[in-house]
Amino acid sequence: MSKDIEERIEKLLEKGLSKRQIKERLKGTVEDSELDFFLKNTPYPRDKARYLFLNISLFAILLVITLKKLYFALSFGQFGLVMILALVVPTVNLYLLREIMRFRRLGYQFCLILSALSLINAENRAFPEIILVPLMIILSGFLYWQMFLRHDKELKQEAAA
Repeated sequence: MSKDIEERIEKLLEKGLSKRQIKERLKGTVEDSELDFFLKNTPYPRDKARYLFLNISLFAILLVITLKKLYFALSFGQFGLVMILALVVPTVNLYLLREIMRFRRLGYQFCLILSALSLINAENRAFPEIILVPLMIILSGFLYWQMFLRHDKELKQEAAA
């Protein structure tokens, strides 16, 4: 059901409707909280096209870090508690990669917060992470701001008018 709603919203956005118009059109057929969630989590197609290069750059950086962490986790040789704990970060990163590739709001939010928190760990303050992690913070924050927060302000202004 939620995949159907998500697809309907994406099709309507591609037709050029605003999120406000989509909300009015789907109001009776979908629960309001679910509709709000998907509208806030989906960017406009023009923003996807505009920020595609930056999104691919963020994806590539995160992929490099994920593969490095995955290699480290699997290099223990024996399956045990240390290996399971070492697989937590690559697993979370795989979820982030999926969300970022789909241009989803939660992916950028989590990437921003988790990247900033990862600087607490000493291994992320060594080369190349000391360069890549701040770059991920900047890219995910910028993409989040441009594709979602800016439009949230517009929605609030339209609702107030």
